[in-house]
Amino acid sequence: MTDPADQLAEDRRMREAAKANFTAGIAQVKADLGARSVPARVIAKAKDEAVETMATGLEIAEESKGIVAGVVAAVLLWLFRAPLLRKIQAFRNKRRAARVQAGNDSADLD
Repeated sequence: MTDPADQLAEDRRMREAAKANFTAGIAQVKADLGARSVPARVIAKAKDEAVETMATGLEIAEESKGIVAGVVAAVLLWLFRAPLLRKIQAFRNKRRAARVQAGNDSADLD
């Protein structure tokens, strides 16, 4: 069995080592915060994550160009749906008018 005095001395050394470790960690945090403020750190982290997300997006886009082209086409069709629908309706009206006119012309020949 160990001597209580030796055990106490060992416990104190362990406590002092832990305290020194903790104090060094606190000093490091204070030094880091002194170098850059918390808002600056948040902004930097957000920028880093945005850049990483864009890089990942570009990698995915390069791998699936067909899907990207399809999505872009769908978005463009959606954005220009009103003018496209008007043109389609005008085209149908012209065809209908031409059929009606053709029907009237053949009736006049009889």
